[in-house]
Amino acid sequence: MTNLISQTASRCPSTKIVLSSYSQGAQVVHNAAQRTSAANAAKVAAVVVFGDPKGGQSLGSIASSKVLTICHSGDNICEGGASITPAHLNHQNDVGTAGAFVTGKF
Repeated sequence: MTNLISQTASRCPSTKIVLSSYSQGAQVVHNAAQRTSAANAAKVAAVVVFGDPKGGQSLGSIASSKVLTICHSGDNICEGGASITPAHLNHQNDVGTAGAFVTGKF
């Protein structure tokens, strides 16, 4: 993912990049953000992570104002646990919120 961010920023310098993922994929977004240069992080318009095991930790040089972390009450994964609860399985209900957040960044 870090390479894809870098390639996109290089090949399409005016493109606004959006990163999003769910659960373990949110960990991938965190890892990529930590490895992304500040210059490329500045090209990220928005990040939305659902059921984030890293529960709101920073995403490298990406400004926190560009990040939406969606975790439900009772979501054990968001709370650092290993058990999947029903609260972790209904993030499809948050698509509208996520879409509005991303749209607001353009």
